[in-house]
Amino acid sequence: MKVVNLLLFFLIIVSLIFSGCINEEMLGEESHPVITNIDVMSTPDDDETFDLRVTVYLQNPMDSDTGSLSVRIKTRDSYTNLITAEHTENVGYLKAGSRSYRTLSFSVPNGGEQLVVAELLEDNNLVDDLVTKVRLIEDSSEPVSSVILTDLVIQTIQATNYGKDIIFEASPGLHNQGEEATKVTVIVTAIADEYTRYTGSNVAYLESGQRTRPTVRMTIPADQPYTFGVDVIIDGEIVSSAHTGAALKLHEMKLETPGTHKLIGSGSPITEERPVEEPAQESERADSPPEPGPGFEITVFVLSVLCAAFIMRKKRKRS
Repeated sequence: MKVVNLLLFFLIIVSLIFSGCINEEMLGEESHPVITNIDVMSTPDDDETFDLRVTVYLQNPMDSDTGSLSVRIKTRDSYTNLITAEHTENVGYLKAGSRSYRTLSFSVPNGGEQLVVAELLEDNNLVDDLVTKVRLIEDSSEPVSSVILTDLVIQTIQATNYGKDIIFEASPGLHNQGEEATKVTVIVTAIADEYTRYTGSNVAYLESGQRTRPTVRMTIPADQPYTFGVDVIIDGEIVSSAHTGAALKLHEMKLETPGTHKLIGSGSPITEERPVEEPAQESERADSPPEPGPGFEITVFVLSVLCAAFIMRKKRKRS
């Protein structure tokens, strides 16, 4: 009986090994040095080029020292897959169980989305690689607006023209974060549809750091919903622009009851809410096939055969 139990145990272990339930990672460590992570920093240069600094983190998980190591960095255009730059540096060797890093600096001639490929070579043979995607963008040289829009207060005054029109006042909030502005033109636009717009304006004076709320009075048809746009013009240039997110029905508002509405736009500190996307995994192995999952089919089959043989053996003994 002991021989049968030992044989059963041996067959189960063998079936587990061949089915993939016990793989090489469980039997031992990596047999080569690996890249654990990469960091990429970029700085815009002249003539649409970028200075790239790539830091590669290395580890030797083996019980022995490595051979001669070198790190090769390639950048590829994510759309054409063409290599845009390449740089290689020697690392030397890593002692058993040690970690290290190496920073490589070089220029990339093109911007946009780039794939940064880090390759680790031992004795000129590729042993590991890692890929990350970056977007190289030039610094924006556009001036930042000194006057920003905060919100919009709307108050209906009265109905007119037998209730067909309505008189209202729109008062956008302004905050001057720059130097004083002697002549600021504020334009309020009530937008009914793509072709129907009603515009009013007012002139304001803003000292440095001042907050104010100029008022624009307008008369528009009362039977339509409107979205409202606000433009701030200084010296003939629009320095801030925003609009209300939802359409407003003025004829449903209480008379002489001001209501505050959020503004959305480049000059407003309140931005449009967007759905949160799941962050994509930045670094992934280059050209690595999907790892096969452990197969338990052989194990189940072997166990079924052994159980059937064991039951048949007991029946024969009884008979």
